[in-house]
Amino acid sequence: AVDNAKDQFTEEEYASLKADADKIREIENQITALPQDEATSQSAAENGSTFPQFEGKDLDGNSVDSSLFANNAFTVVNFWFSGCKPCVDEMDDLDALNQRIKEQGGEVIGVNTETLDGAKKILESAGASFRNIYFDPGSEAGKFALGIMAFPTTCVVDRQGNIVGEPIMGGIDQEANMATLEKLIADAVASDTGK
Repeated sequence: AVDNAKDQFTEEEYASLKADADKIREIENQITALPQDEATSQSAAENGSTFPQFEGKDLDGNSVDSSLFANNAFTVVNFWFSGCKPCVDEMDDLDALNQRIKEQGGEVIGVNTETLDGAKKILESAGASFRNIYFDPGSEAGKFALGIMAFPTTCVVDRQGNIVGEPIMGGIDQEANMATLEKLIADAVASDTGK
C-alpha cells in the first residue's frame, strides 16, 4: 500500500513509512513463528467471549458494575471517546436504538474510553439520554477497552455477560453495521428466551 501511494509522500515521509511497514511485517512474522500452546489459545478464546467484570460509575456519579448485564435480556455496549467524530455522529442513532430496544428487554450503554471532559455536553447536544459509564483503565474491563483499536466499536452482551458474535467496528449509522447489530440482537433475544 505504501509503494502504491509513494508519489503522495515526500522522500523523507516515504522512507519513514517504508521502514515502519517493514518493522510491522517483521513483528508479524515473529508472532506467526511463536509456538501455539493449545491450552493458551483456548483460554484466550474463552476470555475473548466474556465481557470482563467491572465496577465503575455512570456520568452522574452512580455506581455501576457487571451485574447490569443480568438486568437486561441483552446490552448493546458502545465504546467511544469525545474526540471521535464518527462516535459523536452516531449518538442520536444510539439513543433512538436504546428507546426501541427497551421493549425487547435491551439497553444501550456507552463506555467513554478517555477523559470524561465534555462527554456529558456531547450527549446533551445530541439529545442522547442512554446510560454512559466509565471504569478504571487499570481494571480488566479497562484493559479490554484500551485494546479496542477502531472507534466507535459496538458489541452485544447477553444476560450472562457473554459477548454475542464479533464486535462491530464503525458507526451503527452505516447500514451494514446496523444490519449486523440487528442480527446480533436477534441472536441474543432468541438465546435469552430459549427460542
